[in-house]
Amino acid sequence: MLNQPLKYQTQKILFTPALKRARKPFVVRNAITGMLLLGFCGAVYSYSIMAVKQDDLSDVPMPSLPPSENLSDDKK
Repeated sequence: MLNQPLKYQTQKILFTPALKRARKPFVVRNAITGMLLLGFCGAVYSYSIMAVKQDDLSDVPMPSLPPSENLSDDKK
């Protein structure tokens, strides 16, 4: 049942001419929508990277380091 082609597919799992004709009016609109979404996501990502890169984090207090102990000497 899972390996059987659907009604709109040929035996080689290719689209039939009827499905290609049905999808043809939407190809350009889908491509434009995809490019707009990709552009928006890229712009948000770029803005986020640039905003973080500009921050020097000088206003964030750094916690003090715990005292370092030499654990290798204690186990001997």
